[in-house]
Amino acid sequence: MEKQMAENPKTKFLNTRVTPSEHEAFVRKSKRFGEPSWLLRELITGFIEDRISVKPPVTTKEELYVK
Repeated sequence: MEKQMAENPKTKFLNTRVTPSEHEAFVRKSKRFGEPSWLLRELITGFIEDRISVKPPVTTKEELYVK
């Protein structure tokens, strides 16, 4: 049987560093929706498609948020 390529192969990586407690909390919470990697992909896609809005924290980094 011949293997077929995925319709949209995932060949690029996005990386970021987080604290151990952030990692643990994200993995724990994301398990309700599926694997953490799937949720990260969905967040990225949702951001690109303008389905996700980010609320600025109390102290903002001006370059990240539009007023």
